[in-house]
Amino acid sequence: MNRNSTAAVPLVVDLDGTLVWTDTLLESALLLVRGRPLAIFLIVWWVLHGKLRLKAELAARTTLDPQHLPWNQGLLEFLRHERDAGRQTVLATASRIEVADPIAVHLGLFDDVVGSSQTLNLKGPFKRDELVRRFGVGGFDYVGDSPADCPVWAASRVAHVAGHMKNLPRQALGPGTSEGRRFPAIGGRGWQVPRTLRVHQWVKNVLVFLPAILNHHLNFEILFRLGVAFLAFSLVASAMYVFNDLFDLEADRRHPRKRFRPLAAGALSIPAGVALSLGALITGFTLALWLGSLFAVFLAGYGSMVLAYSLFLKRKPILDVVILAVFYTARIYAGGLAVHVRISPWLAQFSIFLFLSLAFVKRYSELHRLDATMPSDFKTRGYRVGDLAVVGQCGIATGFIAALVLALYVNAPEIQRLYPRPDFLWGICPVFVYWIARVWLVSFRGNMNEDPVLFASRDQVSYISGFVILVLAICAMVA
Repeated sequence: MNRNSTAAVPLVVDLDGTLVWTDTLLESALLLVRGRPLAIFLIVWWVLHGKLRLKAELAARTTLDPQHLPWNQGLLEFLRHERDAGRQTVLATASRIEVADPIAVHLGLFDDVVGSSQTLNLKGPFKRDELVRRFGVGGFDYVGDSPADCPVWAASRVAHVAGHMKNLPRQALGPGTSEGRRFPAIGGRGWQVPRTLRVHQWVKNVLVFLPAILNHHLNFEILFRLGVAFLAFSLVASAMYVFNDLFDLEADRRHPRKRFRPLAAGALSIPAGVALSLGALITGFTLALWLGSLFAVFLAGYGSMVLAYSLFLKRKPILDVVILAVFYTARIYAGGLAVHVRISPWLAQFSIFLFLSLAFVKRYSELHRLDATMPSDFKTRGYRVGDLAVVGQCGIATGFIAALVLALYVNAPEIQRLYPRPDFLWGICPVFVYWIARVWLVSFRGNMNEDPVLFASRDQVSYISGFVILVLAICAMVA
């Protein structure tokens, strides 16, 4: 193809799913609900009055930050190359012009912007008609990503494809249209599902087995019920993770590590994320109902509290840490409900203080990462970088309170009933003190993963400590 003739033909680029790996309309809706949860009822009302009304209302109430949108880097490089060669570039989108203009200004790559107005939804045939009016049939090249772009491709000279479409549909190839380049989406969608559900986090839900183990109350039926409880709790927790990621898209994209999450990076679409979350939620509650209505109600309460945490409470310093500790302890109570085992007050007290300490580790490690680069008054989730010392002191204190509860339990009269040789249990106390002190030492040195539970699941010293504790507990049970 002649380079001079190509340079004379405008290059028209779609926005949603093409230039950015997301949908700006859905992003705006999530942004509005994030700040005003009750606005979801307004959104339903606007949808009932048509898409033009919805786009207008969202554009008037929200402002997307173009700096942190998930860009199609391959297409951006192509645009820069073509523009440097003197080619006219146009951004043509069904999004409102108020949304498209700041994006075009931020990129500085477009000579013109065409978008939806108060009376026209610039999509499909309407976009084709507008571009044909400006440039004529075959007078432009077009980059799109979905079957809705078929009328536009059919009227273009060269049809470029972005996103997950592998080939152009037959109806997209008009009499004078030739196939152009492909700008494929990042990663395979199948691989993004377990990453989005954070299946690796399911290790935390092993806590549901703890009450039955500590009560020496195990058989096949109980193990099966606990397995179902584990799966139900894991699926509901994963659904909440996805909801949290949907509401936190903008914040995650600013984070050095979280920006690679599938939803934040645009590797998984917002509708796919919503469907995935609802599917996990429904499946989880179906399993919970099989275990009994009381377990299902408990799980519903847990899910509601996680949702409240995602929307409001995680920005309340100290309270957020207490709630995280409650979430961990709730897993233990869920295990007790699943098999009708009473939770010992000792276990409840130990777990709440232990998980308080580990939650403080999580916040401490987040602040520690910012400490070297941010001023002391920089805020994240309600904490300032200058709060680092206080967070560390609270975490160490609660960790050693957990050790104290463990020592008092070992000395309690009721353990004589469960353990024929309880003296062996005293050996657990120094091992636990060593482990919790080492966790904090690693945190102070800046080497802690932000999630201490996952750190422990991959840490050799934690495995050795756990093995020693297990051996001591078995010795205490042997007559």
